[in-house]
Amino acid sequence: MENQLAKSAEERTFQYQDSLPSLPVPSLEESLKKYLESVKPFANEEEYKKTEAIVQKFQNGIGEKLQQKLLERAKEKRNWLEDWWLNVAYLDVRIPSQLHVNFGGPASHIEHYWPPKEGTQLERGSISLWHILNYWQLLRKEKLPVHKVGNTPLDMNQFRMLFATCKVPGITRDSLINYFRT
Repeated sequence: MENQLAKSAEERTFQYQDSLPSLPVPSLEESLKKYLESVKPFANEEEYKKTEAIVQKFQNGIGEKLQQKLLERAKEKRNWLEDWWLNVAYLDVRIPSQLHVNFGGPASHIEHYWPPKEGTQLERGSISLWHILNYWQLLRKEKLPVHKVGNTPLDMNQFRMLFATCKVPGITRDSLINYFRT
């Protein structure tokens, strides 16, 4: 499996992490334009005009102040959105993550090309575990190829959270503990 996934011995999975650019803050105008585009299919003409007026009031009022706060946050943090996204999408959610949030992995698709048969649980579990452990070794040894768009490397940091990570329940917000090391 390692030979199938690792295309280059010179590149390491996480080697570009420190050189990737910071997440840019989109302009207020761009964000509001996208918002209006997303609302348009769901609103009738009257509702859309009201929404446009609200957006215009926001843009000329509190929107500018909030945009400045985002720009200030972006100066202090490499990724101004990461903590908020992690909290809202994963740690503040009061439902089981495995069933309702984490949709990754082959489990939902595997039955299409490998239908279960009676008495094959041990075989299927063993083969699945073998592939998972091989993938874990690729990550630990940094031999998983860097995902790219053309020649531009993408952020691979999320792969550090696949293994050796625990979501610890909290009263109002959970927390993560990660022990992954390369």
